[in-house]
Amino acid sequence: MAITFNHLNLLTSEHSDAMYLLTEVLELTDGRRPRFPFKGQWLYQGDQALIHMIESDVPQCRIGHVAFDTDMSLEALTLKLQSSSIKYNVRQVPDSNVIQVFVRAGEVVFELITLDTPSQQHFDVFSQHQELL
Repeated sequence: MAITFNHLNLLTSEHSDAMYLLTEVLELTDGRRPRFPFKGQWLYQGDQALIHMIESDVPQCRIGHVAFDTDMSLEALTLKLQSSSIKYNVRQVPDSNVIQVFVRAGEVVFELITLDTPSQQHFDVFSQHQELL
């Protein structure tokens, strides 16, 4: 199995120091974002989305999740998780072919992006960002 880094998700207030650091100091730019039903921004370096900021009422910026692309099918991935008794949550990104499997490991949430597409199966889309947790 191979994985590659996809993006980092941060939960933060609308006018956080993190946003200033990422956009003004590190010069990431605001870019295209799926129509999630919660506020946020995708920050890009060139045409690569690196950080998904989600507006939250958390007092300090914190990591929401770390996302990786996998070369596994949803079936293979979920079978491995089930055989290890690891709980997971499957979601589809709105207006996208992206299927995500969210797994909590202690304080860290991982998003694992599979090879499957919505045309192969149907999954719930997000209704709020708390579903990530």
